[in-house]
Amino acid sequence: MKTLGVIAQKGGAGKTTLCIHLAVRACGAGLGVLMVDIDPQGSATAWWRRRRAETPALIQSRGEVLGQVLETARQQGYDLVVVDTAPHSSHDARICAQLSDRVCIPTRPAILDLDAIGATTELVAQVGTAARIVLNSCPPATFYGVPRIVTEARQALRTYGIPVSEVAISQRAAFSHALIDGRAVTEFEHKGKAAREIDRLWQVLSEELEL
Repeated sequence: MKTLGVIAQKGGAGKTTLCIHLAVRACGAGLGVLMVDIDPQGSATAWWRRRRAETPALIQSRGEVLGQVLETARQQGYDLVVVDTAPHSSHDARICAQLSDRVCIPTRPAILDLDAIGATTELVAQVGTAARIVLNSCPPATFYGVPRIVTEARQALRTYGIPVSEVAISQRAAFSHALIDGRAVTEFEHKGKAAREIDRLWQVLSEELEL
């Protein structure tokens, strides 16, 4: 069993949305997936309650018992656990990072978000868990190429010493529309641009997790 922790100390990074779309994509790959929602806001749980499909499974929990939850998941035979953490909670984020096989750190490309990511990268570096930064909610590429703000964000993020994913997730309506009735983008518009971005990111993360 592998554990993917999704951590962002700043709110609004799109952490929960990324968790949901990746978890459903992993299910589509034939994996047994459990989502663990340790964010008191419970956005992932609210989405799951609207969902008609039986997978992925989801439980709402707390950071201090995450180790027990993961051990139970291992005994139950899950292949992958995706943990959605709360922003502004260094304690839970540290626990999640310590217990994860890989950490995904989403951030928007705006300057305030790039400034704020330092707290998360420092925490992950202290723990020593392998991590990857994912640029999220980016302006989509155009006929003229990758938007300048995305290119500049990649350059700025190099200072943190954590690899930045070559796959950037764009700000597309499909990501939000899919969640309304408990679906993910690969179910809502499986041949669309948003689904292709999640597919590409999943390929990167699944290889790193050796799934």
